[in-house]
Amino acid sequence: MFENNHIPLKMPEYGRLVQKMAEHAKEIEDRQRRQLYAERIIKVMARQLPRQKNTQEANRKLWDHLAYITDYNLDVDYPFVIQRRDQQPRPEKIPYPRTKIRYRHYGHLIEQAIMKVAEMPEGPRRAKLQQQVATRMKRHLLTWKGDGVSNEKVLRDMERYNTTE
Repeated sequence: MFENNHIPLKMPEYGRLVQKMAEHAKEIEDRQRRQLYAERIIKVMARQLPRQKNTQEANRKLWDHLAYITDYNLDVDYPFVIQRRDQQPRPEKIPYPRTKIRYRHYGHLIEQAIMKVAEMPEGPRRAKLQQQVATRMKRHLLTWKGDGVSNEKVLRDMERYNTTE
């Protein structure tokens, strides 16, 4: 009944046993027995994902997954209209930013903030914003390097940003 472990898993999160059970369900000739067997498979699948709530949406997803695992060839009475994966629109790819970052541990937003501070006129507002950026830079350094981060290192890095483009 359950041989051939070399078949690739369609949905690894449910494991090989669920896939084999689904394949076996397609071979059951009695429609009523096949329906009961499919419902048992859904219960096993639900136990595989314990974080999933027992809601109508979660059950719909389980039945969609069972249909997908069986290549939409399981002849049972589905309690929901099955949504085929090949008919669902694929999300657009998000382009990865290609900006060059001088000091990666500070990140792009810190670089932008330093450039904005450099463009501001001298005054108390600029000094306050400069202090806030320096504090954020020090936190980033602490995250990356741990102990031993000095204020002088942060000031040198800020000066390097402002002197060389």
